[in-house]
Amino acid sequence: MSQPGLPWSAVVSGLEAPQPAAGLASAPAKDAAGTAYQLTLVLIGAYAVAAVLLMRFAARPGPTAPGISAFFAAGVFVTEFATAFLLFARFRESRRWSILLLACAYFYSALMTIPHVLTFPDAVLRGRSVLGSAQSTAWIFTVWILGFGVLCLAAVMTEAWREQAKIPRSANATSTAIAFVVATVAALSMLAIMRSEWLPVLVGAHGWTRTNDAIICSAIAAMFTAVMIILAVIRGRDELFLWLALALTVTLFGNVLSQIGSGPYTFGWLVSRLSWVFSGSVLFLYFMGQFVWQQALLARTRDVLEQRVADRTADLSKTVAERDLLLREVHHRVKNNFQVVNSLINFQTLHATNEETRKALRNLHGRVYALGLVHQRLMQSADLNTFDIRDFLADLCSNVAALAAADTRGIELAVEADPLRTDLDFAGPLGLLITELVSQAFAHFAQDQHGRVRVSLRHAQGAITLAVSDDAPREPELLELPQDEPLSRIVHALLKQLSGEFSLTHEHGTTVTVTMPHLTA
Repeated sequence: MSQPGLPWSAVVSGLEAPQPAAGLASAPAKDAAGTAYQLTLVLIGAYAVAAVLLMRFAARPGPTAPGISAFFAAGVFVTEFATAFLLFARFRESRRWSILLLACAYFYSALMTIPHVLTFPDAVLRGRSVLGSAQSTAWIFTVWILGFGVLCLAAVMTEAWREQAKIPRSANATSTAIAFVVATVAALSMLAIMRSEWLPVLVGAHGWTRTNDAIICSAIAAMFTAVMIILAVIRGRDELFLWLALALTVTLFGNVLSQIGSGPYTFGWLVSRLSWVFSGSVLFLYFMGQFVWQQALLARTRDVLEQRVADRTADLSKTVAERDLLLREVHHRVKNNFQVVNSLINFQTLHATNEETRKALRNLHGRVYALGLVHQRLMQSADLNTFDIRDFLADLCSNVAALAAADTRGIELAVEADPLRTDLDFAGPLGLLITELVSQAFAHFAQDQHGRVRVSLRHAQGAITLAVSDDAPREPELLELPQDEPLSRIVHALLKQLSGEFSLTHEHGTTVTVTMPHLTA
């Protein structure tokens, strides 16, 4: 199946990700895959031509550079081990047999560099090898190239004709594959190093033997077959395999040059080693290009998302501002409506014919004022949801004192309150309760009596304590009226709504204490 994030396709399509629909690639993705396929053909053809031109020089002796084997082994190990790791990581996502086999091929090749460098003369120790003999070196190299070619061919064939075959995620395939490859490399290395005499001779007095030629040709044939299947069957389905075709082409032509050179340190032999180092880097470069491409996509996606977030934030800020303006307008209109009602009440109070009616209207005025004051404070609040109770309480009690003509009668009013933010649901009934209790406190004073009314609101440990006291010389009557009297019913209803409890004391006047939980957020 086509894999996203393909460097050659990305270059062609301007870093636009393929967008498959209904199992088929989109037109831009097809064009990019086709261009990548054509580019692969050009590179393979160019390398084949270069290899053919170099064949006439393959048998010439080159410089005797003992360090070339160590460089060759180190380069192949690093690049192919890193490639194997990346392939195993891709397999964990795709669960495709072809990717697992390809990962095993590169892991196998990376591990085979270890016995190769240990058995090759001058690679580690000057003038001799660490382990084994010349036959050991030859056998390790031949099984190395043959195993790599066969595993790559198996991966390509699986990709070409078992595209939908996947390994279940429940299977621990990665660990099993790694263990199998390690065991295979260890077994082949031990056989070649410790029992090379059991094996046919690969290096004779005049160069490679026919057995060696047969094994190397089999490996070259496997790699050539894999390249042909990629170009003829897989084509641009997965660009990873196009890169693999290039890598296998470099490796097989390098080994052709090595066979023609027919001995160490010939020109063909040296080109073969350098070719394999380059071949081992091909898929690693593919993954690096894929990483760069995906990073570019992530950066572009991040920029797009940041812009969308900024636009959405601006829209939300505008919506919130509009909502706040609307809410302030609502509170303003409600407050104005209460003021209209109070004006009508005042008008009726002026035309009332008896004192009892005027008293009832004044009480009604205080209640309406309390509700209107709540909306006024919310309208003036910064967050439109809560406001500080202190200024509200002072204005509320001053209005009750004005209705009771406290200044004219010589009655002082003292208000104390802790800082406390409250909302509409709590402030409404609380304001009505304070209005009722303070009105009653002023009512305790006879016409010619002077005194003081104190209102205290304290907040501690999630509870609110409201105390309304007066020093009027009278017997306590507050809240002990029969339940059918209007004032008592209102107070009890408000206490129930606020989940409050009250107590009454009579020392130098009357004090009503109400304790209630603070239920606002």
